[in-house]
Amino acid sequence: MPSLNCPHCNGRVSANPIGRWYSKFTCPHCRKPLRFKDSTNLLGALGSAAFVVAGVCYIMARPPYDGYLLAGAASAWIVLTGLSYALRGIDKA
Repeated sequence: MPSLNCPHCNGRVSANPIGRWYSKFTCPHCRKPLRFKDSTNLLGALGSAAFVVAGVCYIMARPPYDGYLLAGAASAWIVLTGLSYALRGIDKA
């Protein structure tokens, strides 16, 4: 997992992107504004879209493909959301 350091002061930053993509936050050391990298935000947005698709598949899908679509969308949601966390990075806001 990548080490998250503030690009302003190089201090260690603990930041969880899950549910907070596109949010701005501040460095706990220098109090300067930070944000998640575009790749982190993109993976989070794609994971959220896969969650919506999984929900729609659960409600609307009909046999014979209902199980495959739901499993694929749910798997994509888990993988993409996990990647947004595992590959998270921060930039100056």
